[in-house]
Amino acid sequence: MTRVTTTLEEIRQLDKAYQRRIPREFLDENEHVNVQYYLHLVEQGLGAVFGDVGLGAVYAQADIYGNFALEQHIRYLSELLLDDLVSVHIRLLELTPKRAYFIGFLVNDSRDQLAATVEIVMMNVDIAQRRGAPFPAAAGLRLRALRVQHSKLPWAAPVCGVMGA
Repeated sequence: MTRVTTTLEEIRQLDKAYQRRIPREFLDENEHVNVQYYLHLVEQGLGAVFGDVGLGAVYAQADIYGNFALEQHIRYLSELLLDDLVSVHIRLLELTPKRAYFIGFLVNDSRDQLAATVEIVMMNVDIAQRRGAPFPAAAGLRLRALRVQHSKLPWAAPVCGVMGA
């Protein structure tokens, strides 16, 4: 696996999708954030992005579609501790009519460190049929615009190399 050389300056070119302080309930017996919460934090940021493009909670309640995670890869880079302020930045890497491949950057703002990267492949699903379905037209348009915007970034995302939409 290659070393992550992406800088915080580069990551912060992406919008901040989510931010919060680390609460005590996220800690494990080692007094650092349990691994499950790294994914949880990035999913909160991804949820905000979904809301922005029209695929959030309102979409799920008003339509026959939902979003399913197909694959995830987490790279842990530094500890998160009680009261650390963390932010999540999301980059859309690939997009097909039914699937999207994102990388989330979990930044420890208190320590000015990249804490983790989380790659996620998700699919739009027709809930009644439990099968993949194309993104609704309006959300698909917004996702394509986001993909174009993110493709113009002058730095390569530090991906694991085995995932894709």
